[in-house]
Amino acid sequence: MSNATTHPRDDSEYEQLLEEVRAVIDVDRRLPAWPFRNAPGDIDICQYSHAIEGPFGPVLQALADAHGDETMTVVALDPAAAYYHEHYGVYGAFRMAAKAISGSYYDAVAFEPHGDPTGALTFTTDVLAIVGSSGRWSVWAERSWDLALIASDQRNGPWLARGVPFVSAETALADFTEPDFKSPLTTEERDEFLRNVRRSS
Repeated sequence: MSNATTHPRDDSEYEQLLEEVRAVIDVDRRLPAWPFRNAPGDIDICQYSHAIEGPFGPVLQALADAHGDETMTVVALDPAAAYYHEHYGVYGAFRMAAKAISGSYYDAVAFEPHGDPTGALTFTTDVLAIVGSSGRWSVWAERSWDLALIASDQRNGPWLARGVPFVSAETALADFTEPDFKSPLTTEERDEFLRNVRRSS
């Protein structure tokens, strides 16, 4: 694990990271309810898997650089902290120096506590939130919808050209969410999601 990455050592330090996320994300919401507190700007969408894999490091690096962040905070929201602490003796959260994101992000989300791969965020996490210290951008990744959403106060940012394919909301629903749903989205769920994306962009 990189020295640029710090993990909470106790409940107090974990709560501090969670509060940083709460400042820009409503951690209790789930799609199609809108999790972002950010003012309208831009919403960029990719598949969930990208948000917890190596290719997302350069995307996050570009976000941090474009918004002038000093650090980035990552918190697994589902399962909650108690799950990780009970089963792995760690918290599903970390803070990372912005300058180290591109080279260290995947190592952090793939970290196996005590050598147990099931404790890695890439394996276990169903809802992941990422925020920059500037408070100007955030990421919501939700496995059940197979989506990762970036909310930023910039449009057409450099992160869109960092190797991860971003698509429209309509394409994301058709290609990512719907095929893997055991029960297809209701018209109301689909409409609410699309309405929220359009309202925020």
